[in-house]
Amino acid sequence: MVRLRARALVAFDLGSVSGAVVSPGLTGPRVGALARVPLPPGCLRPSPLETNLLLPDAVNLGLARLREELGTARATLVLPDGVARILLLHVPEDAEPGAYARYRLGPSLSYPATEAVVDVLSFSGRRCLGAGVRRRIVEEYESAAQAAGFIQERVHLAPLAAIAGLVRQPQSGAPVVDVILGDAALSIVACEGGVLKVFRNRRRDPGPGEAARILDEAERTAAAAWNAGTREARVAFTGVDARFLVDELAAAGRVAELRATLPRASGLPAAAEAAWLGAAVS
Repeated sequence: MVRLRARALVAFDLGSVSGAVVSPGLTGPRVGALARVPLPPGCLRPSPLETNLLLPDAVNLGLARLREELGTARATLVLPDGVARILLLHVPEDAEPGAYARYRLGPSLSYPATEAVVDVLSFSGRRCLGAGVRRRIVEEYESAAQAAGFIQERVHLAPLAAIAGLVRQPQSGAPVVDVILGDAALSIVACEGGVLKVFRNRRRDPGPGEAARILDEAERTAAAAWNAGTREARVAFTGVDARFLVDELAAAGRVAELRATLPRASGLPAAAEAAWLGAAVS
């Protein structure tokens, strides 16, 4: 029997670099370990236009430490929420999703479309998420990983990776609106039966009342997705601060769930904070 090779995921965000070693299993990917290396303040700023790695030497040191903790050099890189322009698109029958996404994204970018790296996550019903990232932004992260000794295999975007993991999970009962949290930005997704109904993406507004504001927005997303609230929907948080925000809502008498993008990682305490683990199935 051929033994399938484990691979590493390396994720970037405002305050840290994180990683996991993921092994194939009969019922889905298994996460063997999670590691997180905090970065000094001001090292990294997710942005679609400006330089992201403000203190590259400090980021490189963090990545080198992460590589030692993971014990492997080959890795898929996961870029943070906040670096891409993402649109929910309905692809015509005679169009190829990647080409159509590039066509639709072009006018919305604040830089020449020729500078964009375009990624697509497809769903049932000819719907897809098209994402455009400025090429030099991607190259910043690739160069940092290479300098730290990583051998790059692929590149993913954190929100698309998270959504890919979430939509593969079987659903029962009320539909779910997922809130996917990065340090700098967040995404809100309403999906049912493999069909993406609503997608929203914005910068985070941390501080007092953030949890309630996000839950209000998620409930409005549910109303938009399911005929102005005619169907009851649950709200689930994953990603940075997810556990803290769910606990804050519970203390205020409001309800939101906590879930991981890879259920097989649910035994790991930090799994729900690592939305980027969805890259293991995307």
